[in-house]
Amino acid sequence: MNRPELDYYAVLDQPRGATKEQLTLAYRRLAIRLCPHRDKKDEQDFVPLAQEGRLTHLSPMGEPRQWAYINMAFDVLGNDLYRAIYDRYGEAGLFEGVMLPNGYFPPYQYDGDHMKVYERVFASYSPYANLIDAIANPPSLYASRQHGIGVRSKDANTERIIQLSLEEVRTGCVKLMNVWRQEIVDSKESRMEKRKHTLKLNIAPGTTAGTRFCFKEEGDRYPATIPGDIIFIAADKPHDMFERRNLHDLAYRHDIDLCQAFTGFTFFINTLDKRQLKVVISDVVQPGYTKVIPLEGLPKCRNMDAVTAIKEANKKIEQFGDLIIEFNYIFPKYLTPQMKHMARDFFRSFRKLELELEEEEERNIAKC
Repeated sequence: MNRPELDYYAVLDQPRGATKEQLTLAYRRLAIRLCPHRDKKDEQDFVPLAQEGRLTHLSPMGEPRQWAYINMAFDVLGNDLYRAIYDRYGEAGLFEGVMLPNGYFPPYQYDGDHMKVYERVFASYSPYANLIDAIANPPSLYASRQHGIGVRSKDANTERIIQLSLEEVRTGCVKLMNVWRQEIVDSKESRMEKRKHTLKLNIAPGTTAGTRFCFKEEGDRYPATIPGDIIFIAADKPHDMFERRNLHDLAYRHDIDLCQAFTGFTFFINTLDKRQLKVVISDVVQPGYTKVIPLEGLPKCRNMDAVTAIKEANKKIEQFGDLIIEFNYIFPKYLTPQMKHMARDFFRSFRKLELELEEEEERNIAKC
């Protein structure tokens, strides 16, 4: 039997359209009243509701349960990604995991550390927290090659080029990248071993060359240094038909002979998403002539965070670049004397008709 879902907005006594600031303020008001470390002898002075025999709107529920509910509610609603998933898929989607546009979101699990949520909002559990922590839990000292014992420095970043085909850029994809890195394999930090680690790259449709995918501190894990970042840099893989231009346009070159250049022709193009475009050319194809087909290029990449990606998951991509068609003229490699004679006669007659047409146009203009 499915358990009823908990309304996190009702727990914080806020409407669903509340801003993050309103949710934070509501949590602060409730946390001051319910924190187990508060001094209860001052309750009457700082919590007026206590004079009415109740601390919060959740009374008469026990204070420990109220404390647990408000921290779990704010842990979800105070996080933009968790809140977006909760608003769209409910508590069931949050706990079971959902497939998002940029990858799978694993099931959410509250760790039960209420004070961790409290300290994240109030920035500390005590005005003297820094001094107490330094005495009770002194920071570890790490050995460094240059300066002996001291603060760890960060290793240099590792950059790698990832080649993307235009088909992958057109539709978007997910790539699993295997990297080998040094890792500590024992508790005493005395032995290291090279192990394979898998990183997931979410390639959005329209990703441009030069886009950097940064995985923070995923490099070699030496005990005396902070791991460096692993950065993948997108690059276009050469294509046998198309070439990317102006970030989102595609260029295509088509071979024609002189007869086609003069009289027009029809041809078909197989697109990156496996469609066929029929292209009809009725103009005289002069040197430098191009045919532009709007919205048949690459999608224009929208750099969205995870929250925006969830909200626009079902929206169709409508912004595309153009397809630019250019033409290569194929000339005959050799002409016989007879072929040259025929070509001279043709162009002589062609030029005569062209001059007659120009004269007729001039007469018509003069009459007007």
